[in-house]
Amino acid sequence: MLDQGRVDLAALVARIRGEFPALAFDRATLNDFGDDHAAVFLDDTWVFRFPRNVEVAAHAAAERRLLDALRPVSPLAVPAYERVSASGDFGGYRMIAGQELSEALFASLPTAVQARVLDEIGRFLAALHSLPADLVAAGGNASDGDAARYVGLYRKRRERLAAVLTPELLAAADRFYEALPDAVATTQTAVTHRDFTEDHILLAPGGERLAGVIDFTDAVLGDPAFDFTFLWAYGDDAPARAARAYGGGPSTADILARSRWWFARYRLDQVWWTLNGDREYDIERLIENLPDLFDALNRLS
Repeated sequence: MLDQGRVDLAALVARIRGEFPALAFDRATLNDFGDDHAAVFLDDTWVFRFPRNVEVAAHAAAERRLLDALRPVSPLAVPAYERVSASGDFGGYRMIAGQELSEALFASLPTAVQARVLDEIGRFLAALHSLPADLVAAGGNASDGDAARYVGLYRKRRERLAAVLTPELLAAADRFYEALPDAVATTQTAVTHRDFTEDHILLAPGGERLAGVIDFTDAVLGDPAFDFTFLWAYGDDAPARAARAYGGGPSTADILARSRWWFARYRLDQVWWTLNGDREYDIERLIENLPDLFDALNRLS
């Protein structure tokens, strides 16, 4: 078990060797950027994930059960934990070879490949959202207070955001968060990935299709629209393309509408994360695009 903070690669490697003495490898590298896990890569073949706290460790077994149920029905590869420690607090799976599908990478793909990728995403989300609800804990539904939590976070962050947003943009952000709870309120629930962003969507090495989806740590029973959030970063037409492959009937239009609100929230979070030193984004570009995001939501209202 790990405490949040600095991670010792040698100690993690010793734990892997102690638990799995028959697992041969020559090189180990550390990825210490994750909020919930530190990851050790072995010979570019295995990924071992170590939870940073007791809460995340307790969720590990549930995550593995979810993946076991998802794997047979998913059109995309997902992690298969073949090595799990005796106590169940850490485990490893064979790497899914691929490149994070960043906004820039998606934009560089040929139009036909973009369409194929979005279709694959839609089919994947349909499979995930169709899983039995009892595989995950409840949470993440806007009507259960999720939107209210984001409103509370904004109030705490507002003073620092005011240093980079114009008075007009800050007023627009105020109006946005005031309207958010009603805009995303829903009784619709599904098993959701909950962190379906560019760093967890992998493009296959050939660049013609997706390789897989990773990191299901945050999976909960929540609003299916939340998993469509990041797709807006790939362009205004991207979520609708994925939604056609997703299916779902009339409710799909509502999912897309709610996801657009969640995406504006995500862009504001990116501004905050950059200000706070948590991650690094092009904050000037993000702020420049905020008025268009708010205008699009106003047209939906």
